[in-house]
This record gives sequence, C-alpha cells and structure tokens, in this order.
Amino acid sequence: MTAADLFGGVGLALVAAWPWLTGRRALLAGQGASALAFALHYASLGAATGAAMSGLSVAQVAVAWADTRPRWRGALYAATAPALAVLVGWTWAGPESACAAAGLAFAMAARWARTAHGLRLLSMGSAWAWLAHDIIAGSVFGFVADVACMVGLAVGVLRARERLPRAE
Repeated sequence: MTAADLFGGVGLALVAAWPWLTGRRALLAGQGASALAFALHYASLGAATGAAMSGLSVAQVAVAWADTRPRWRGALYAATAPALAVLVGWTWAGPESACAAAGLAFAMAARWARTAHGLRLLSMGSAWAWLAHDIIAGSVFGFVADVACMVGLAVGVLRARERLPRAE
C-alpha cells in the first residue's frame, strides 16, 4: 500500500461520512479532516494544485468555524480568495488546476454559509468540480469520495426540504 492509497482511503471514508453529519460545525469538522487527508493524498500523487487547494480548505474551515462574524474574521476569510489565486498560479497544470480552483471557490462560499442547509447546497457545486479534477488527476479514491459526497449532500438537502414550511 502506498502513501497515496493510505491517505486516499482515509479521505474517502471521511468524505463519505461528513455529508451525513448534522449541524454546521459537524459538517465543517468533517470537511476539515477530509481536506487534510486529501491534501496528503494529492501531494502523494503529484497533483500539486489539488494538494494546495485541500490545504487551503483546512485553513478556511478554521476561520469559518465560529458562529460570530466580526469584520476581522470576514477579512481573514476573504483573504483566502487571493491565496487561492496565487496557489493556482504557482501550481498550474491546466484543466486539472482549474477544476481544483473551482472546487475550492464553491467550497469557500459553502463554508461561509450560516446554515447546514446552505453549506450542503453550495457544497454540491464543489463536489462536481472536484469530480472533474479527480478524473483528470487519476484519483480513484477522490472520484469515489466525490460520488459518495454528492449522494450524502443530496439526501441532506432533500431531508431539509421536507422540514421546511410549505407555502399554502
């Protein structure tokens, strides 16, 4: 078993699990743990942009963790956008990098959502972009994790939709 297999397997298990968690912070914790595992997986594969975007995801989770949003926290979180651009430029590998960047951009919006429902909805866009990245990068673990994540997110969105009050 290679390091890429080990970290990919751990990442897959975490990504398959986190969409099923309840509450915004639990979802963020799952995202942070899985992002760390996939940062190591992508680094082991030589997918530099995927590794960099996953590492930046961990930082975003840390900043987005608190429920309070003072201006300094918003500014710190917003600073991850230019960091994304710099890291993508530094690690550019064509469409693979573009997909990883799009995945992180959607995830950035999702992590700043104030509700678990909003986080799940926006994470769907991220999952599609990461799916494309993983196909190009040749990450079987990433591909399976993305599909599992989408299923969990869709179920969570549908469950929340059933609980929302209906217009009469």
